[in-house]
Amino acid sequence: MYLISKLLYLRKKEFIGIVIILAFSVSSFAQSYILKGRIYDANDKEGLPGAHVLPLCGSTVDGVACDINGIYTLTLKVQKCTIRFQFLGYETVEKTVSFQGTNVISLDIPMKSTDTKLIGVEVKEKRYEIRKDESVSSLEYIPAKHIEDQNITKLDAAFDKVGGLVIVNNEPQMRGGSGFSSGMGSRVMIMMDEMPVLRVDAGRPAWNLIPMENIEQIEVLKGAASVLYGSAAITGAINVRTAYPKNKPETRFIWYNGFYSRPRADYRCSWAEGIVPLTYGGSLSHARKIKKLDLVISAEYAHDDGFVGQETSIDSTLLYPDLYKKIVKEQRLRFNFGTRYNIKEGVIAGLNGNFLYSQNTMTHFWLNADSGMYRTFPGSLSEITDFMFFLDPFFKYYSKNDASHTVKGRFMYSDNWATNNQDSKSEMYYLEYQYAKRFKKVGDLQMFVGVVGQFARTRGNIFTSVGDTSGILKPRYSTNGALYVQLEKKFLKKKNLTLLGGARYEYFQIFEEFGHLLEDSASANYVEAKPVFRVGVNYQIVRTYTSIRASFGQGYRFPTIGERYITTRVGNYGFYPNPDLKSETSWNVELGVQQMFRLLGIQGFVDIAGYYQRYNNYVEFFLGPWLTAEQEFDVLKRYGFKFFNTGEARIAGVDLSIVGEAKMTKYFKYSFYFAYTYSNPKVMDTNYVFTETSSKAYDYINTSSNTNGQIMKYRLEHVFKVDVDFTFFECLSLGISTQYYSLMKNVDAFFYTLDRFSSTAPRYVRNSPVPFPFDGLEHYRETHKKGTWVFGLRTSVEMWNVKLSLIVNNLFNKEYSLRPMAPEAPRITTVQLLYRFTEGEPFFPKKNKDS
Repeated sequence: MYLISKLLYLRKKEFIGIVIILAFSVSSFAQSYILKGRIYDANDKEGLPGAHVLPLCGSTVDGVACDINGIYTLTLKVQKCTIRFQFLGYETVEKTVSFQGTNVISLDIPMKSTDTKLIGVEVKEKRYEIRKDESVSSLEYIPAKHIEDQNITKLDAAFDKVGGLVIVNNEPQMRGGSGFSSGMGSRVMIMMDEMPVLRVDAGRPAWNLIPMENIEQIEVLKGAASVLYGSAAITGAINVRTAYPKNKPETRFIWYNGFYSRPRADYRCSWAEGIVPLTYGGSLSHARKIKKLDLVISAEYAHDDGFVGQETSIDSTLLYPDLYKKIVKEQRLRFNFGTRYNIKEGVIAGLNGNFLYSQNTMTHFWLNADSGMYRTFPGSLSEITDFMFFLDPFFKYYSKNDASHTVKGRFMYSDNWATNNQDSKSEMYYLEYQYAKRFKKVGDLQMFVGVVGQFARTRGNIFTSVGDTSGILKPRYSTNGALYVQLEKKFLKKKNLTLLGGARYEYFQIFEEFGHLLEDSASANYVEAKPVFRVGVNYQIVRTYTSIRASFGQGYRFPTIGERYITTRVGNYGFYPNPDLKSETSWNVELGVQQMFRLLGIQGFVDIAGYYQRYNNYVEFFLGPWLTAEQEFDVLKRYGFKFFNTGEARIAGVDLSIVGEAKMTKYFKYSFYFAYTYSNPKVMDTNYVFTETSSKAYDYINTSSNTNGQIMKYRLEHVFKVDVDFTFFECLSLGISTQYYSLMKNVDAFFYTLDRFSSTAPRYVRNSPVPFPFDGLEHYRETHKKGTWVFGLRTSVEMWNVKLSLIVNNLFNKEYSLRPMAPEAPRITTVQLLYRFTEGEPFFPKKNKDS
């Protein structure tokens, strides 16, 4: 009995031991291992939100994405695993981790930028940071290096590598969303640090006001953006983000000198032999940190003789060269400063400012379409002296509960002295408050709520009404206020599904007398208020680097003071007011796909988007006989330009871009950019009567030069852009670019009516002894109907901190015009010298052998 009990006791101990061993084994088999850390930029140590962490060990565990600070946490089921860390625009990193003696490993990953030139690696779209591949809308960015390489001194020249955006005679056209309007009423919002820099009187971009020598990057948002940026952003928005100091103080100096070539058809040249129109200038900028203060200052001087000659006839100039007077297209001096003071942790305040003085000319019509292509029509040249400045105070407070409060403002002043009775003076006051909050308990839901107010006053001869002989210049006022909200949340385990929604309500008013909140025709008080909405989704397939996006957005645009009240005369043709002009509204849908690729040593992406935008009350600019017989006895002097609401329109199209780069050897690499945009802008009701005179009703049919396909006026349907850049030995570069612009198929029919050589011109025009700027236009357009190719070439050598560049625009000296009667520049050859000095380094440092 004793032996039996002893054996049972031993068996019991063995059984318990076996159970313990099995339990331990099961526990080990089910053990979870935690890998955590931070992924950050190896250069500036900033976290990389959205960077992906993917296990490659055959685990059933999915990868994860970093949070807004670059922090990640990955749970594994195996003791040893290879992990891939990847982020767009950075070198992929793979690490093998082994959990020997621990269940938790902390691993921080510094990632090196590939120094990529791929468009849109990181931009700021919604008044906060977002990556291009996570956006719900199409957007692109222009880095500071591109501005430097191309010697871009004005913002309107910076978009040769942005698909779907073309600057036509100083007017931005986004995906065919706008046509010719003499620069007024831009449908693309132009901003600097997310505050408007459009001239408040006419809605005209102030291209020369932007400090191109102090830019971090330029961001381009395509499609209706009124929810974010208000009225003018009905087809898109451009935001210029200025730079702040890096860790070390830096000074940069640029000087350039260039010249215009004579046109290929020498008889068209507007300057005599022996004269060479020049373009030259320079800029100096300095950025540094002074304890808690960030300081940036810069100055620029620019001189451009231009290529359009005076009104003197060709024969007179050739026979008597002394009659030639060089017309300076622009001469300007600009000063810019930026400050940012860190009051304490999480509290920032500052003041930025920009001052501009310029003398420039604006030529509205050429003399004729042949020998006078590069000369201005008598009376159509406006000489302008412009003084502008703005001051931007701002304050930002980051609270401890993942929230921030931002207050920023802008006072903008403009004083223009101009010929042709076009003087004007305006002031703009802008103020915005934004509250941003991230709700961790709701899955990192991000909320942005803001209130915006703007007030403007404008006074000038150019905004008086026809027949106003009082001699008293009454100021006109405009004001608008808005509330907006935007919500964004990422879903799924990898945080690769983004949903976004937003709304905005805006009140707008133009008036002459204070005290009227509602519309009142007696006091010329015009009031409208509208809500707009926006929704979007972006889904990323992490392992294939595929991003799919879709969005819907509403847009609106209130008419500017200039569109409603402009009154002037240029080259015998008037610009007439329309105080009954109403706002235009739209809605926009877009579906896009972005696919990253690696092929034959090339890394890049393909992005394609289809878009459709529908308009109501579309505003167009028309040439016609808008003055009555009582206002003007001479029939030919009744013609002029005027804005009208033209009913419904729609624009559909495709926007394609392919971007890539490759490092073929240690000493040779190249990059390329390809973009093609097709826009089909169409009038929906061709019989819509937009205005009537005593003798005629005007609609699309009888005011269009070409009604085939119901194409809207002044639109470029096909735009093609290519840029290739080669780099040798890290110091020599060669770049080639080309752009193709299709002919504007449809223009005002009256352009042909007033062409003395046109088959459709009436007898009184054909027999007129007085020349017209439209003379020869029909023949010119017929001989250029296949569109225009324009090429560019650039090369540079960079050693130490010095860079010497040669830049040739319009390489083959093409003679062409995008907007009728407005010639584009002949070939411009420019030499640029750049020197960059970083404090603490030698003036001419030796090149790093490892670079």
